[in-house]
Amino acid sequence: MKNIVVVGFLVIIFSCTGKKTEEGDRFYDQGEYQKALEAYDKYLTIYPRNIKTLYNRARTYDKLGRTAEAKQDLTKLLDLEPNHLQARITLGELNFSAGNYEGAYYEFNKAVESNKESSLAYTYRAKANQKLGKIKKAASDYAVAIRLDPSNGTAYLYRGTLYIYRKKKSLACQDFNKAKNLGVKEADKAILKYCN
Repeated sequence: MKNIVVVGFLVIIFSCTGKKTEEGDRFYDQGEYQKALEAYDKYLTIYPRNIKTLYNRARTYDKLGRTAEAKQDLTKLLDLEPNHLQARITLGELNFSAGNYEGAYYEFNKAVESNKESSLAYTYRAKANQKLGKIKKAASDYAVAIRLDPSNGTAYLYRGTLYIYRKKKSLACQDFNKAKNLGVKEADKAILKYCN
């Protein structure tokens, strides 16, 4: 009888806490980041090693402008699961946005090493290489990204900026138009700026 009570209690706790992470996801999707954070915090007090919730809380911290906490959650997540692609890319993006291009490159390179078939990982590593002035490596990574996924509009957009830097306007405009056709909104600005 005692075991049945314990099992029942655990089922109740699990179902309640599971709802907290779903609730956090719903708040996040609605743009209510503080409420999402509170729901994720509650869930993580019981399941501090839950990968999905750590990642979602990191994204929420980022939306709230709390970059240090976002990085802390991503680092903890990567300690638990070193090959988590989205966590690597998100941590790299946080470094990139802060102007830490070496740190961004490190994370993006780790993403490529553990996800050799990820077009996204190559795209972001190329972006870091480009910012670091490693133009040939950036061009090579963009080519691999596009070969792996010809519908990766972001790769076309960023490669277009590389072509602009290399004074290859015609190739840049081709890439900007491909990015636009693939639904990348930022491509419109690039086309207006460089291709008219």
